[in-house]
Amino acid sequence: MTTLIFGKDSNLSRRILSKLENSVSFSTREIVSGDAILEKYNKTKINLIFNNFQTSTKLNDLSSPKSYIEQSIYSTSVILELIRNYNINKIVYISSSSVYGNNKLCNEGDRLHPGSLHASLKVANEELISMFCLSRDINYTIARVFNMYGGEDKFSVIHKIINAHKESGRLELINNGSGIRDFIHIDDVVRAVINILEVKDTKIINIGTGAKKSIRSILDFLESSKGIRIDTNNVNKSEIPISIADNRLLEELFKEIKFIRIEDYMVKELGE
Repeated sequence: MTTLIFGKDSNLSRRILSKLENSVSFSTREIVSGDAILEKYNKTKINLIFNNFQTSTKLNDLSSPKSYIEQSIYSTSVILELIRNYNINKIVYISSSSVYGNNKLCNEGDRLHPGSLHASLKVANEELISMFCLSRDINYTIARVFNMYGGEDKFSVIHKIINAHKESGRLELINNGSGIRDFIHIDDVVRAVINILEVKDTKIINIGTGAKKSIRSILDFLESSKGIRIDTNNVNKSEIPISIADNRLLEELFKEIKFIRIEDYMVKELGE
C-alpha cells in the first residue's frame, strides 16, 4: 500500500518519508496549481498523511493573507476534492497542541480554545477532515503534536538554544523561560504517526511525552550539569503558562514506546 504525504517541504514530512516504506510526498502548491500528479493513484488503495500548512517560521506572517489561507486550509480542500472517489484506507491529519489553548493537561476530549489564527485554522482543518471521512466511512485519525524538536528543525526554541550556544549568540527568553511545555523529538512523532496508520477507531490522539519542562529548567540543566551557559535577553510577553499532553491514549496504544529525553538530545547536539 502506498502512503501519500502532503506538505513536501516540512521537517516532519521529510522525516516520515525517510522512515516509511512505499511513501511519496507532494507539494501542495503543485496540486493547487492544477498539476494532475495524483491521478496515477486513483486505482490503488492508499493512505494519506496531511501535513500541509503555513510554514512554521511564518505562522505570524500575514503579509499575504491569500497565500496563508491557501497553504493552511485551501490546499486541504483541493486534495480532498481530488481524491474523494479514491480507494482510501486511512487518513491522518497532523494537527497541533495549539488547538487546546490555555489548558494545563490537554485531553483529547477537552473543549478546544484556539487563541491564534494558525490554531483556529488547525481546528477548521480537523473539522473538514472529520466531516469528509465520516460522510464516506473512511478510517481517520487527528494527531495533535505537541512541541516538536529535532531533525531539520529551524523553528523550535530547542533549536534556538543550540544555535545560540554554537554561534555564541543570545537567546531571546520569553518571561524568563517560565512557560512549561511538552517537548517531543521528531523521531518519536514519526514512530507514532507510522503506527497510527495501522490503528482503527481512534479519531483523535495526542502525540506528546506527558513530561513537564520549562525552558528555564533546560537552561539550568545545561549550566549545572554540563557547564554550558546560554546568554539570554528576557522579553515579557503574553503566553500560555503550561501545555502538557495527556498521553495516556498514546501509551495505551503503543505500550513499548520510549521517548527520547530532551536532556540527552541537548547534550549530544552540543557535543558535550
